[in-house]
Amino acid sequence: MIKNFIYLDEEKMYSLSSQLFEGVTEYVLSESISEKGESEEQKGPVGSGRVLGDILRNSERNTEKKFLNDYSYTIFEKKLLDDGLVFVTPDAEQAVEENIENMSFIKITSKATFNDINSINETLKNFNKIGKALAHVTNFKEISAVKEQLEKAKQNTKDRNKKSQLQTQFKSLSNINKLATESGLQQDQGFLDDLALLLSYGFQDQLEVQMNLDNRIFSANLNRSFLRESEDLVIRKYSRQTEVAFTLFGIVTQRQRDKLEDLEENEDFESIKEALMNLVSHLSNLESTFTGRLSNEIIVDPIALYTEI
Repeated sequence: MIKNFIYLDEEKMYSLSSQLFEGVTEYVLSESISEKGESEEQKGPVGSGRVLGDILRNSERNTEKKFLNDYSYTIFEKKLLDDGLVFVTPDAEQAVEENIENMSFIKITSKATFNDINSINETLKNFNKIGKALAHVTNFKEISAVKEQLEKAKQNTKDRNKKSQLQTQFKSLSNINKLATESGLQQDQGFLDDLALLLSYGFQDQLEVQMNLDNRIFSANLNRSFLRESEDLVIRKYSRQTEVAFTLFGIVTQRQRDKLEDLEENEDFESIKEALMNLVSHLSNLESTFTGRLSNEIIVDPIALYTEI
């Protein structure tokens, strides 16, 4: 199968590969030579043909060894699989409870969901503007038709009742705010702002990929700089909820749910340090309400995300 990479953390892969293979040995050789020449020419006395030249020649030869990244990853993954260091799911022969405890690496293949907090926050901040625009566009044809009838009625009829009915209908249709509200396209702006603030605080600019498999959620936070294409383009190509299966390869970092400790209220501290440590503990509990792992969730530090074609 050919791997179509969506995401590849090359730095982490090379770091692990150098230990796995006891040094980097597969490479392509690239060589660059740059030369720089500068000269200054000055004419001497007439007939002398004197040339004053200061020549600066700098020749730099750079030789570097580079892994061909995609092929390097294929070697890296195959080595780990051959050595039995990877928990593969779905796999009927590998029970999650029995094997995931003993393996650091995991390979999941399933349809995926992309949660882009930046995009969600942008939608929340502009929800009412977008809703108003949608209401205007979807009702534009009807608004234009009533407006045209009203103009004709003003010119061709003296029936005040008909004119009044058309005028009332036009006012109702041209009230875009009312149309948007009736269509459920308007929300309280304060509520939207507060919701955006909570998402920003809890998740910052997180780009998360989630896979649901065997009543479990496998989650990984992607570093946007390691995407092969922009997140917007990836989502447009594959959708937020993908139709094709993705493979996520990475390191299991959280698998067991730890119950939060009940913190006792204490106003008597022996030192400022102790008081600050208590404050940190309370803040940690608050943060866990946003980012705490679910009871059926497994957190993965991603190395690669790809489809197979």
